[in-house]
Amino acid sequence: MNEKLNSILFSHGFNYQNNEQSLYEKLFSSIAKAIIEKKLNKGYKLPSTRLLAQDLNLSRSTVLKAYEILCIEKYISAVHGSGYFVNDIQAKKIKYSLKTPVKHSPKTNDEVHVYPEISKRAKQFRRCVSIMNRSEHRGIAFRPGLPPLDIFPVRQWQHLMNNYWKDVTYSDLSYRDALGLDGLRKNIANYLKIYRNIQCDYKQVIIVTGSLHSLAILGDLLLDEGDEVIVENPTYANALAIFKSLKAKIIPTQIDTEGMSLESIKNIKLKKPKLIYTTPSNQYPTGIQMSLKRRLELLDWANKKNCLIIEDDYDHEFSNWNNPITSIFGLDTGNRVIYQGTFNKLLHPSIRLGYLIVPTNFIDDLKAMYEQTLRFVSPVTQKVMSDFIEKDYLNQHLRKVVQISNERRAFFIDCFKNCFEKDVNIHPLNNGLHLIAKLPEYMDDVEISNFLGSQEIVAFPYSKYFIKNRRQNGLVMGFSSVSKPVIKQNLEKMARLFNDHYSLKG
Repeated sequence: MNEKLNSILFSHGFNYQNNEQSLYEKLFSSIAKAIIEKKLNKGYKLPSTRLLAQDLNLSRSTVLKAYEILCIEKYISAVHGSGYFVNDIQAKKIKYSLKTPVKHSPKTNDEVHVYPEISKRAKQFRRCVSIMNRSEHRGIAFRPGLPPLDIFPVRQWQHLMNNYWKDVTYSDLSYRDALGLDGLRKNIANYLKIYRNIQCDYKQVIIVTGSLHSLAILGDLLLDEGDEVIVENPTYANALAIFKSLKAKIIPTQIDTEGMSLESIKNIKLKKPKLIYTTPSNQYPTGIQMSLKRRLELLDWANKKNCLIIEDDYDHEFSNWNNPITSIFGLDTGNRVIYQGTFNKLLHPSIRLGYLIVPTNFIDDLKAMYEQTLRFVSPVTQKVMSDFIEKDYLNQHLRKVVQISNERRAFFIDCFKNCFEKDVNIHPLNNGLHLIAKLPEYMDDVEISNFLGSQEIVAFPYSKYFIKNRRQNGLVMGFSSVSKPVIKQNLEKMARLFNDHYSLKG
């Protein structure tokens, strides 16, 4: 590493002794501060992640995380085939560093503003945001978890929306029940009775905006610092980020051919596990469906350990269409299962609508939390969704979605195999709305994901779904959100970019 950057980093606070921050946070803070103070000017080329990791005696993943946050915060930019370069931040509104608040550059020489520090909890959320798989690019190919957006019945929805405003009363415009409209809660309960054989009182149904909203609510309700949460490994990275942000202790379990294996943690000394988080219908991201035998074992274990199960049935419509297995909630006789589902992956994400089914003893506590914090699920959207279910539009749309998704899955797999060489293999999953492209070990999936994203192609790095150790290398890719011609066009573009990028890197 050149002496200039070496000197700048250590003069701006980068050290190994400060234990209040992780190493990637220290590196991010030091580089950001140097850029803010113009010690690193526009156009300055940062060392490659491998070189900087070697010179600072850090892991390459640590440097990648720091660079990723710097890119997100727009302190630096990644340039295809060239490296990372410092941006012009003259017009950028400077944000706080992870360690201490940064003084804003004054407009005059005699006025400097200093602001209070953010809370410890906010700092923890900021630290954990890098765990999430997310993309700021507007492109939808090949973002995982998206349904066929182009077949959503916009006119039906618009007609229901027009009917709502035509028939609306003044009382409809007032505050409504914090947990959701009764009509929608009843229709969701009936819908799940038909499609998942779930029997529940509609008052147990709570309306949310989606899976992350559900987990944030449940985390606030149930978790204190240090509480043990058992999760699958690999798992939904965004769920993992929430649990870590709430300072839960994560206990990873292995995945075998039957799903989550509690046998893999039998030698771990657990104090008092509080939650089990699982995606049994279609394990995210491996696509393995948990067996009936394993579901019953999981319930028995939870009863013995006095802990709760969060069953994230995020795409049950796709996973249980041909060979349905009873939900864990439906097998539960001890009121230990919290069931969560979403319409965002069935209709479209911008609808921001999902649901929880909770044991009755938690309803009053959740209502108290809602009334003080989270009253923002639009009653208009709820009413239209309720009518959409009641008029059988959801059932009709569901059948089209499953058909189109299956067709596009087969087309995507064939096209991918034609575009890529044999050392990049597509791994077809049994169910769901994504596939995994396995990469050779010498390739870095985080780096490839960032590069493709800069070219408006979204593919999430598979390694980020793993909690620790035994990480696998690949790209998690959606296939159903765009038409076959767009799939072909973008896969061909991706193959060209992929090959060019790695030929340049040598």
